[in-house]
Amino acid sequence: MRIQKNECIKLKTYDFFLQSQIAFVKLDCKFTARIKELINNKYGSIRKFADQYNDLNRNTLHAEFYRNQYFRFSRIAKIAKRLGLDLAELYGSVQYFFAKGSNTHRKVFLPPKIVVNEKFVEGFALYLAEGDNGSNGYTSPRKVRMVNSELSVLKLFQEWLETFFHDNGYYLKIVVPYPKELSLDHYSFVKNYFELPDTEIKVVKFCWKRKTDFIYRICCDSSLLVDLILSLKNQVKSICMEDKKLAEAYIRGMMIGEGTVYFNKSRYVRIEMKNESEIKYLARLFDLLGLEYKIFLRSNRENMWSIYIGAKQLRKYHDKIGFGVHERKQRILRMAAHKKLK
Repeated sequence: MRIQKNECIKLKTYDFFLQSQIAFVKLDCKFTARIKELINNKYGSIRKFADQYNDLNRNTLHAEFYRNQYFRFSRIAKIAKRLGLDLAELYGSVQYFFAKGSNTHRKVFLPPKIVVNEKFVEGFALYLAEGDNGSNGYTSPRKVRMVNSELSVLKLFQEWLETFFHDNGYYLKIVVPYPKELSLDHYSFVKNYFELPDTEIKVVKFCWKRKTDFIYRICCDSSLLVDLILSLKNQVKSICMEDKKLAEAYIRGMMIGEGTVYFNKSRYVRIEMKNESEIKYLARLFDLLGLEYKIFLRSNRENMWSIYIGAKQLRKYHDKIGFGVHERKQRILRMAAHKKLK
């Protein structure tokens, strides 16, 4: 797709759930009443309507309209289309989603469209780089989770969630490594920094010795939200390839999460990961921006790919991309990029 200058790109989110078997919705009562009226006028009853189609169960459909008052999204979309209704009308009647099998039956509020701007892309790339989907290799992704020791990085992700997926509950978890203790002042500082009430903060203590400092996690326990975010990956990447500002935002988000900067005997920026396709995609973005780099497979680390940006490109990298809200990395980059050669 070719993006025109100043064109506002929007991603349709509800389309993803047309094939989902776990997404259910609460609809506006006027829209539900309209569907029932159309069915009764044309077929006589809900059950007679269901009998016309092999993929509809008359008892299930009757229960959804007269007892449950919620609908499997893929099924109600199919019904709306068969009645000649536009999907946009269905989308506009959605009050909230929830996932089948959810222990909490938590309401999930999803925007029908997302504006793809620099803020969205940076947070999206940060989640791909540093986020966690709750999967342990044996289970399907069940939550949106971001782990970091830098409060500024977590704050960026918090603002991303609240901007693009607002009204969905999340909580902050403070992981305290043994033998450290969480002081009241530290707790109060973190609480005020993220502007969260006590009910949305959890404290976990490790019982074994850890070499890490305090770790912070933002968690949104929504399987629908993580499924949606991961489904947008290819679309977002395609859009970034057509817009230099979005390309810069994508790289910056990735670098905040996975990038490193060195300023000692040598000075350079590097990002490493085992995801070969992601590294090669980043290389294409660097090409788009006219930044010189080296890409290679590390000889001393199995299946580890690396992109290296040398000293001569650091000023350009600093001015175009940088490390965003990651204060420590950004500070080192600034010194490395502005070093005066003798």
